[in-house]
Amino acid sequence: MLTRGTRVRARVWCFTPNPVFETKFESRSRRVVSSAGGKGYNVARQLHCWGVPAISVVCNGGTEGKVWMCHAKKEGVKVLRIPVRAGMRQGWALLREGVERIDFFTEDLKIAPREWRKVREFWIRNLKEGDLWVVAGSSATGWPKGWWKNLISDLQKKGVSVLVDSRGALLREAVEAGADWIKCNLDEAEQTTGLKGVDRCIRSLVGDGTTGVVVTLGKDGLLAEVNGSKFSIPAPKVKVKDPTGAGDVVTAALIYGEIRGWEMEKTFRAAAKAGSWNAVNRGIGEVPKRSLRD
Repeated sequence: MLTRGTRVRARVWCFTPNPVFETKFESRSRRVVSSAGGKGYNVARQLHCWGVPAISVVCNGGTEGKVWMCHAKKEGVKVLRIPVRAGMRQGWALLREGVERIDFFTEDLKIAPREWRKVREFWIRNLKEGDLWVVAGSSATGWPKGWWKNLISDLQKKGVSVLVDSRGALLREAVEAGADWIKCNLDEAEQTTGLKGVDRCIRSLVGDGTTGVVVTLGKDGLLAEVNGSKFSIPAPKVKVKDPTGAGDVVTAALIYGEIRGWEMEKTFRAAAKAGSWNAVNRGIGEVPKRSLRD
């Protein structure tokens, strides 16, 4: 990966712009598990497991937001909150291991424009040259048009590297801004671009200044393009128990490879392997470092 600024004492910031408090019902064990959720937080949890001191940041408020923070801090990850006037998205999942997972969510957080200014000020104030900013998941609604594009551009001018793992309007603004790295799954890529097929989607997701685009393909692995070079990486053949969070583990592995200075193909192979491990063996944030080895 090509990165901006100096990497000395670089920090990894993982932003979840639309966090969720999740309750999961496991049909086989009949367990009911409540947890703090959100893609950026999941990435930070997995990096923490691998010894990378990532910082997880969310924007929420109210009593529900405090409950989310209490659950999040139990994982040992450093979590910061941007206080905004918004509730907390709720989610429920019915899991039948190896068969299906059915998810239900309440509406996305809605944040007023004046509160989005507060979010922008937080990032402009805290991110420094050489930092890596990861934006993962869908976004709360209500942001002024161009908000993400302008923030990404301004942070990159400061020497911050930006990786966006999202879909829809947020991802389109990231492409327009020329975010360093664009990452999504195939469904998200097709939804965002309005095109069919991974090759066509990748071409449309390369912005002016973008280093690489990574599109995950589930059981078929991932396809990536980095500075014009293409990589097609198969996933290990496994019996999937619960694919939830596999894409977040892939994102964490991409960051881990960058920090370790790995070559791109090694990073992508490690990412595909770690994502598969998550789907069959472990929960989010519990994939062991040995899963990254060749």
